Order: sequence, then structure tokens, then C-alpha cells
Amino acid sequence: MIDSKAVFEEVKRLFDFPEEDNEKISGLSRASASTLSKRLKENCTGEEVDAIFAAAAFTAYRYALLCICLDDYCDYIKTGDVTVRRSSSSILESAEKLLADAFSKADCFTDIGFIFKGF
Repeated sequence: MIDSKAVFEEVKRLFDFPEEDNEKISGLSRASASTLSKRLKENCTGEEVDAIFAAAAFTAYRYALLCICLDDYCDYIKTGDVTVRRSSSSILESAEKLLADAFSKADCFTDIGFIFKGF
């Protein structure tokens, strides 16, 4: 079983999310840990570093989806009168790459199709 608290801590260690999103991230960490625990190979405990990292990447991916769906994410640089903003598609693309990379290195899951074969 993947420990959702370990996943939450890994997410917080890797990403600079706003403090007010801790509750969302905690819930997403629990959901990701639960979902991926069902896909662990028989010889894996869920305590493997790769399993926790993959669950953290899955959490970050779900967070990006949630923020984009709620139009809650704003990533921009402003200098004087010029503002450059990242598009929702570029944010999602980055999250997908992180997720694919995490699962390509994790040998503790059964093939769950959409992760190994692409999105």
C-alpha cells in the first residue's frame, strides 16, 4: 500500500504549491495513492521510492487538471505593460511529461495502459 502522507510530502518537496492548496493536494495524494496501490505488482510494497515518486507525479498531474478545469491556475510573468502567460495546454503537457517519465522508471506497477502507452 502506498502511503498517502509520503506522497503528500514528496509533492510538497518537489513543487512550490501555494500553502492554501494543501487540503486539495492532500486529498489528491490520498486518491492517487489509493488508485496506484491497486496496480502494484505482487512483489512490491508501495514503499519503493519510485512508487512514491510516481504517485506524487500522478498527484501533480491531477492537480494541474483540477486547476485548469476550475481556471484556478495562473502562471505569468509581468514586466511593465507586458504580461506573458503560460497556456493551459502547456501546463498540462508539462504535467503529462512528468507523469510519463515517473512511470517509465517505476517497475513496481502493472501496465495500466494510458500511462505507459501515452495519453
